Amino acid sequence: MNFPGLDPVWSLVHHAARGVGLIRPWTMPGIRSALNRGERVLVVASTALGDSILTTPLLETLATHLGPERISLLVREPYAELYEYDPRLARIYFVRGKYRWSGLRRQLAEDPHRIALLSNMSEPDLIPLLWYGGVRGFLRYRSRWTRYPRWMANEPMLRQPGAPDYASGHAIENNLAMAHAIGCEPVTHQLSLPRYRLGIGTRERRLIIHPGASREIKRWPVENWARLGDALAEKFQCAISISGSPDEVPLAREIAQRMKSSPHVCAGEISLKALARLQAASTAFLSGDTGPYHMAIAVGCPTVTLFAPTDRGSSTEACGPHQADPVFHRALETEQLGDNISTIPFDTVLAESIAVIEASLARPDAEGDA
Repeated sequence: MNFPGLDPVWSLVHHAARGVGLIRPWTMPGIRSALNRGERVLVVASTALGDSILTTPLLETLATHLGPERISLLVREPYAELYEYDPRLARIYFVRGKYRWSGLRRQLAEDPHRIALLSNMSEPDLIPLLWYGGVRGFLRYRSRWTRYPRWMANEPMLRQPGAPDYASGHAIENNLAMAHAIGCEPVTHQLSLPRYRLGIGTRERRLIIHPGASREIKRWPVENWARLGDALAEKFQCAISISGSPDEVPLAREIAQRMKSSPHVCAGEISLKALARLQAASTAFLSGDTGPYHMAIAVGCPTVTLFAPTDRGSSTEACGPHQADPVFHRALETEQLGDNISTIPFDTVLAESIAVIEASLARPDAEGDA
């Protein structure tokens, strides 16, 4: 929900309130003092699935230094189920979309978190709401600028539009910079979800193809996915599953119809948590740059990922398999920003997929070692 002109009006009102002193966010010394008093921290990643998973090294770091009872997470509603049993978190909050946060202010006010670490979010609406919910100290993900720079205790860290380093660096490191700023040194750089909570057993000889993406430029051609699935099914004698959201069911079915083998189309049929379970029990996950790719890494599933970035912030530099073992995680990227993903050659994807699958099947937890 976003009526025309709502963002600038909402922002202007709260800039004015900040200007006349009605809103006085804490500075960095105030935040550190509050942490020493035992105040709680809210991590905010209320946009895409991948954005929330990219905060997991930050969650691990904060829980290690401050204790999980002091750490909570705010995400979009569909992704909350992934974190409901996460031992690093005291509580999960969610929003349904931009300006769709009915009840959130009351929930936060009843269970105050005085400090918020802002990763990715629809900030015009949400930052003032967090203030009304009791947040007094804000730190912002350093990669990009903000509508509310004077609210941020770490404003000097923020990269301004036009600067050479704007939108640079990996999302994991940009998130962890907020932890460092409050005195919590990183304890990990690895994505992780509570794998043992997913009910995972022995790995299967199964490949998951996830062909969907947010934009057409990022969707590898259906004939390529069908050809790749058939080649890998024949070589490794493995099952193929095609996953996706309910909106991506037609795409998944078209690929299945083009294949000579008989893939299982699970797109639109399983929950996000069920997909995480399937990933964690599978040989490899093949996809474009999409949220479930980050989820696969977080549950230990080897990946081959195709990137077609439109800017630096959507490239492998920002969202690739950061510090993940390249034996099990390969990322292929178009040559230039804005190039269509179809320019990534089929033979290259096939070769990289074979290498990752062979390594995956050789692992001790694989069923029927290669």
